[in-house]
Amino acid sequence: MRRHPLAVVVLTTLVVLAGCASTSTTASPPPATPVPQDPPTFLPLVITPVPQAPSPVRGTDGRFHVVYELQVLNAGPRAATLTSVESLADGPGGRVVGTLTGSAITARSLLVGDYTLPPTPVAEIAAGRTVLLLLDDVYATREAVPASVVHRVRATFGPLPPNQATFAAATFPSSSEQVTGPVGIDGPAPRVIGPPLTGPGWVAVNGCCDLTPHRAAMVPLGGRINGGERYAVDWSRFDLAARPLVDLTRGTQATFAGDPNRNEDYFTFGQPVLAVADATVVAVVGDMPEAPPHQFLTLPLNDLGGNRIVLDLGGGAYAFYAHLQTGSPAVRVGDRVRRGQVLARAGNSGNTTESHLHFQLMDSPAPLSATNLPFEIDTLTWEGTVTPDTVVTDPPPGPRTDELPLSESAVGFP
Repeated sequence: MRRHPLAVVVLTTLVVLAGCASTSTTASPPPATPVPQDPPTFLPLVITPVPQAPSPVRGTDGRFHVVYELQVLNAGPRAATLTSVESLADGPGGRVVGTLTGSAITARSLLVGDYTLPPTPVAEIAAGRTVLLLLDDVYATREAVPASVVHRVRATFGPLPPNQATFAAATFPSSSEQVTGPVGIDGPAPRVIGPPLTGPGWVAVNGCCDLTPHRAAMVPLGGRINGGERYAVDWSRFDLAARPLVDLTRGTQATFAGDPNRNEDYFTFGQPVLAVADATVVAVVGDMPEAPPHQFLTLPLNDLGGNRIVLDLGGGAYAFYAHLQTGSPAVRVGDRVRRGQVLARAGNSGNTTESHLHFQLMDSPAPLSATNLPFEIDTLTWEGTVTPDTVVTDPPPGPRTDELPLSESAVGFP
């Protein structure tokens, strides 16, 4: 029988369609893309380190001190109280190498823009304000010091002030916990130097590492907050046999014999000031008048140090000697001096309450805008720690090498 051509075409088409139907699948819809989500609440504290890398320095307590500062901005509307600050070695999972809580945090909290004297610690960070947290992590050995630290910071927040946006109540929390970025412990190694003075009974007033006028000298210069006196010392000579050493009722201390209104009656006044290393003299001022004891003079910023000398020690380090006796500098700019050479005499010029020697190392000849450098003195005799009532001799007195005298340490020099 003859087939009709149309029937063949139809049949072939159906076979092709059947084959296509048997191998095709229904396309699946693409997977849903997750919608990015912000955290449910804000983190009000913005915490950054002061850009001045710390380095371990050995103190007269025989331990290694890593000294640095954190800037804590409260960017929320509620007043903040720091309740716990932990230093963690080498990252969030590292060992805890330092802890501050409660009043210990307050004692190291300095409000930016507050220049009271003596510095006033603060317990609360108001909305929009910044506190400098002055830290000192302490290690038993140099080997125990990590390459960096981060910080776990806990805080509580006060009530929300009125007239805030409706979202503020839900998004600004009543408490927070956060881990900061790293602080590298990679600053310059301490410079080992000779003594700046000679004889016994020298007390490191306003020294490292608590909140003192030196540690509080965090000033805005060169577009940053600079700790220009982080390791600075005010050397004042005491009669360590006197009791009390500090008379809190009369407001005097055992630093003079005779008339407290006469510079010449202070044990420090007129003492020889020594070069701490072979160096070149780069700055000398010697014609400023002495200030009467316990009277602050109104002075330009650059004259707060009074009569002063700056030595270039080489290697990017400069030594600064301040409050020298009028007319006493025995060197001129450009002179080469030898370690132990008498440079001048201690006085009471500049911004000072009584005769003392302000001493520090720094990385440029300009004292306040320079980065303050750590140092250790290679030869000294430990005499104890001064309190208002006595000298605490624990650990026992004796010779020491390569140590930074900590605040209120009494030492003697050859």
